[in-house]
Amino acid sequence: MTAHYYEAVAELPPDHCLRLQLPPEIPAGPVRIAIIYGRAAAATGQDIKNLLAAMPDVGEDADFARPRDLGREVQEWDS
Repeated sequence: MTAHYYEAVAELPPDHCLRLQLPPEIPAGPVRIAIIYGRAAAATGQDIKNLLAAMPDVGEDADFARPRDLGREVQEWDS
């Protein structure tokens, strides 16, 4: 059996009855239905600070420094 993926997004009404119209390309026969739900919690500034504070210390600032980029060298032309 080859699995195909189809995604439909719907808002669940208060009575929890949901009807989805599937496209006609999907053949009649057995299907698997997955219900995925969740609410993303909005991160606060303090949550982000706590996340950053919990990160391991992996080096000094100098370990991540790059040399200053001054662009291309001045081109010297032979006359």
